[in-house]
Amino acid sequence: MRILAIVPLYPPHHIGGYEVVCKGVMDRLAERGHEVMVLTAAHEMAGVPSGDSGGAVRVERKLDGWWDWEKNGSRETTPLDRARVERHNERALRAVLREFRPDVASIWSLVYLSWSLATLLERRSVPVVVTMGDDWICFAAELDAWMRTLARRPWLSPVARMLGFETELPTFRHARVSFASRMIADRVEQSARWRFDDAPVIPMGIETRDFPIVDVSGTSKDWQWRLLYMGRVVPQKGVHTAVRALAHLPPEATLDVDGYCSAGDRRELTALAEELRVTDRLRFSFSPRSVLAARYRQADAVVFPSEWPEPFGLVPLEAMACGAPVVATGTGGSGEFLADGNNCLLFQAGDAGALADAVKRLASDDELRQLVVTGGTRTAHAMTLDVYAERLEKVHLSAAEQSSTFGRP
Repeated sequence: MRILAIVPLYPPHHIGGYEVVCKGVMDRLAERGHEVMVLTAAHEMAGVPSGDSGGAVRVERKLDGWWDWEKNGSRETTPLDRARVERHNERALRAVLREFRPDVASIWSLVYLSWSLATLLERRSVPVVVTMGDDWICFAAELDAWMRTLARRPWLSPVARMLGFETELPTFRHARVSFASRMIADRVEQSARWRFDDAPVIPMGIETRDFPIVDVSGTSKDWQWRLLYMGRVVPQKGVHTAVRALAHLPPEATLDVDGYCSAGDRRELTALAEELRVTDRLRFSFSPRSVLAARYRQADAVVFPSEWPEPFGLVPLEAMACGAPVVATGTGGSGEFLADGNNCLLFQAGDAGALADAVKRLASDDELRQLVVTGGTRTAHAMTLDVYAERLEKVHLSAAEQSSTFGRP
């Protein structure tokens, strides 16, 4: 089976775990004998070496997008710019379809990309699989400057069609869709213009090649008050709550914030630490993925203080695989696998005192800490990327069977 994956960013150039999961699945599909090509944005993240690591997956960084990654905001474009980007992306996909001739297209997200890519796949009768790690389908069409322009000026559509442009959003009528959590499925049902009544929930999994699941039976380590926050540093992730919690903890407690952090967010968190007089206990870093497992293992507790409806939440699973106890809010989809007193301790989102109390409970109760760690590794064993990839492979194989009905591109 030939699989064409479409995703906004693809490792090593990425900002979040969703793209890493996509790569892990594509690698496994290639290892299972499928021919895989990834079509993604040409943008390269600052500080990341150019080029790809090789392997069986062919990566084409050809697409232009609607996001300014340096400004972290929508690109400012003129009407001519929008037409140029749209023409470029449609041509890039047509070239891939001519050369690669996929049996199925695997869409992971259209955020910041041209939605016409999915429309063009439908016109070419390419079976489509849509994998939703968040609710992007509810809002991302508005981020497509080309489609947004046509929606606001419908009189332009006939002219654009005469010039050979795609002008309509995809129907997703025959797409095979899956959701990473029930929360995502509910949000899509409530807010999206499309309906996917029979779409299954297939939870994502931990990449055990990067985070081997440790054996924690009969093991324990001395508590040293080393707290770790891992992931993007944005307000909705609740990092400010973790900083505030330091003021409720003993002076030896420290918080390492490891992840991409804009200059503005770092200034705000530093100012908060200065106000609370905990500046010397707060550290920032942005570690390469190759050392993240060691960072998790060194932590006495991993805090996941998210204050928005998390679509899923990979960080707690990574921590569990590494034998680190997790203290979390359990918001959104993360609450579907986080169980208080079993594989983590939960606290109320935004409550710094409650976060500190949960950390103190772990510090003072060796038996509770071992219980949480053991439960965490059980969860990690049950939710691996191998399991996730195997289930998604079946979805792609089922979609590819549509070729006999719809024909080949």
